[in-house]
Parts: sequence; C-alpha cells; structure tokens
Amino acid sequence: MKKTLYAILILCLALIAVYVGASYWLGTEARAQHDRLIAQINCLNNLEASTGSYQRSIFRSSALTAFTLTLPREAGSIRFNVISSIYHGPFVFLKNPHLKGGLQPVLAVIRTRLAPADDSADALKKLLETIPELQNSEALTILFIDGSAESYLDVLSFKKKFPDNAGGSFEAECGGFAAKSRFDARPAQITGSWSCPSLQIEGQNQFILRMKDLEADFNSHPGLKDINVGSAALSIGSIECSQKDKSPFGLISFRAKADSGVSGQTIGVALHLSFDRFDVEGIALGPFIMELEARKIDAGVVSRFHKLARDLQEKSAGAQRNEPAQKEMAKSAEALLFDLIAKSPEFEIKQLRLSTDKGDLRGRARLGFAGLMGNPAQSILLLLAGIDASAELSVSEPLGYFVAENLLHDPGQDPESTKMNAHNIVKDLVAAKYIASDDGAFKSSAVFKHGALTINGRKFDLSTLKPVGQ
Repeated sequence: MKKTLYAILILCLALIAVYVGASYWLGTEARAQHDRLIAQINCLNNLEASTGSYQRSIFRSSALTAFTLTLPREAGSIRFNVISSIYHGPFVFLKNPHLKGGLQPVLAVIRTRLAPADDSADALKKLLETIPELQNSEALTILFIDGSAESYLDVLSFKKKFPDNAGGSFEAECGGFAAKSRFDARPAQITGSWSCPSLQIEGQNQFILRMKDLEADFNSHPGLKDINVGSAALSIGSIECSQKDKSPFGLISFRAKADSGVSGQTIGVALHLSFDRFDVEGIALGPFIMELEARKIDAGVVSRFHKLARDLQEKSAGAQRNEPAQKEMAKSAEALLFDLIAKSPEFEIKQLRLSTDKGDLRGRARLGFAGLMGNPAQSILLLLAGIDASAELSVSEPLGYFVAENLLHDPGQDPESTKMNAHNIVKDLVAAKYIASDDGAFKSSAVFKHGALTINGRKFDLSTLKPVGQ
C-alpha cells in the first residue's frame, strides 16, 4: 500500500513538475510572440510601440507597452499605454464567456486594457475618466498552440455629457461595441467583425445625430507578391442628422462590400454600394445600387504601388517643401500608371441604378486597354489607340432638367432664366444627337475604340466633336 501511495505521489509530483516546466516554457514563447508583435507594429507608419516593462513569473506575466500615434499634418501625437496580463498555458483557468470548450490547451491568454501614458495629453486622461466603461473594458486574446489566435473586445453601453469648444456641452449615448477576430497560421488567414447597435449625439442648436445597427466584417489571406486578398463589408441600418434652421439628413440601409481575388498572375477587385433611401437638402434618393469591377490588375504593379504609397507617406512632410522630391514622386506614380495600363487591365461599372422623386437614372460603362504596343508614356496617341471603352446612360427627362438647372445655378441669376438656359442646352444636345429623347427619358450610348469615338451610332471627329462628313 505504501509503495502504491509513493508511486502515486511521485507521479503527481512528476506531473506537477512537467506542468510547471511546460507553463514556464510557454511563458517564454508568449514573451517571444509579444516581442515579434511589437516589431511588426513598428513597421507601420505613424505608430510606434515599445515595451515599458515585462514582469515574468511561472504561471503569469504582465507587460506595459507604450504607444505613440503620430497625427497627420503636424497635429502632434497621442501617447497611451496598454497594460497586459498574460496567463501562460497549457491550461488557463479564467471565467470569461469567450473561453469555451473547457480545458482547451493554449499557449497563453492575454487580458489587455487601455491606460493613458504619464505624459500623455490631458484629453485622453479626461476621456477615460469621463467614460469608465472604456477604461474598464478589456480585450481578451487567446493564443493557441498551433499558432492561431482569437481576440475579443466588448465595450459596455454608456451615456455621458462632454464639454464642447463653444462653452456648452453635448451628450453622447452609445449602445455598446463588440469586436472579434481570428488569425489562422496556415494559410495566414485573418477574419474579424465588429458591431455597434446604436450611437446618439445631442448638442447645441438642437443638433441630433443618430446611428443604428453599424456592422462590419472582413477576411484576408495571402494572394500574390505579398498582396493580401479577401473581402470587407460595412452596413449601417440608419443615420439621421438634424439641426435647427438646417435641412435634415437621413440615410437608410447603407451597404458596402469589396471583394478581391487572384486570377492567374493578376488581381481582380469587385465593389458593391447600395442604400434604400437618402434624404438630403429636401431631395429624396433611392433605392441606389452600383457595382464596379477591376480585372487583370498586374500584381507586381500593385506591390510596387504599396511600396510607393509607404514612401509617399514617410516623405510627405518634406515633399511639401521640396519641389524636386515632389516631381520625383509624381514621375514614379506616372511610371506605375503606364506599367499598369501596359498589362491591359479592365474596369467596368456593371450596374448603376438610382431612383428619385423626379425619375430614374440607369447606366453602365466599361474601360479597357487592349492591344497596346510599345510604351504608352511615349505618346498620347499610342495611349488613345489602345483604349477600348463604352458607356450607356438613361435618365428621366424631369431628372435630366433638374440636374442641368443645378449645374447652371447662380445665386445672382433669376431662377426662371436658369431654367430656360438649362432647357435650351438640353434642346441643343438633343438636336445635335448627343442624347436622344425616348419614352420620357434622355438616353445616350458611346463607344471609343481604335482611336475613334461613336455616339449614338455616329462617328465623331475628336478634334471638333462633329459627325464625320459634316
């Protein structure tokens, strides 16, 4: 019996020793991952991170990370701290609704909260003091053994008053905020989403801004030449804004989605925009839908563009005072544009539909660069010869006249005179057959190919925009 008890005791001690050793080793791995994250953050523009302190123990560590966010246009910077409690694996015993599945082996679990830096601006300190829900909110990050990770952030709802620059105050009420993301090491895919059920701001002059059902999600994975592809979507249930002596603004059911993917050695991008109703300046618009596509985008050019964009951001302040640097950057951007065109990309508005209280607008368009020979940068004629484009547009007559009147609007001119001028211009366009009146709508179609422009079936001389033969 004693031997059995000794064996059990030795086994328990061995298991404890193994667990302690595993926890200590996983703590070392968690520290290494923390340092790698800091290095990745420091590769970003305008954001710098440094480890203020890192206190290590066997089962738990704590880290203080200092961040400096440089604001654009010499507006200064914001400094803040992030305090992290790091619980080492292989098992972490915490009560949290996002920790599911019982005893799930993990590398570490990290609880993070925001705190102002000692020398940070008073505005951040006052914000966190005024909204304790922000200061007390924590982000939970789970690092798994296989290299994947999950992160969650929940901010409680709050209703607070803040002073404004005019000596008064405004009230903000937020229905809460939730965000989550997941990183899979293979194939390095990132997915995430965030949502805010409601936000309301009330200020002076009867100013009210209401927003409901704000949601977003995204996913990203490697594509070509260090370019990530995937999708991102944003939706807003409604936005309402009103102020004394001003026309109200309203937007209902706004949706935006972008998708990108790989096709051979090129990148394709699709964008979808829509809303059900948009009220502005007494005009009611909607429903609205627009679908755009960009195809055959050379991945190498996109990769070079990303590098140029980073260089531009880093040198922007100096470039504003350095004319030679500005010219050099403009030359680089021009070279990228012509390299992109040389690969024969295609751009298309597949669908454009807008309904208004004055009628509807319909349209579509396509732009391609086919059969380019040589460098289009050497000759504008060579560039024009390679363009293959077409467009179709239909707009109701009342809406067409309304747009023309607004384009010609002059506060010092009599409204009736403006209306007459708009009608005369439309009449001249119809007479010249640039547009056609058909079934209560103005319609036009145009094709540009091999350097020749055709409008409504007639070829035009580009130098005069007159029909060929007249």
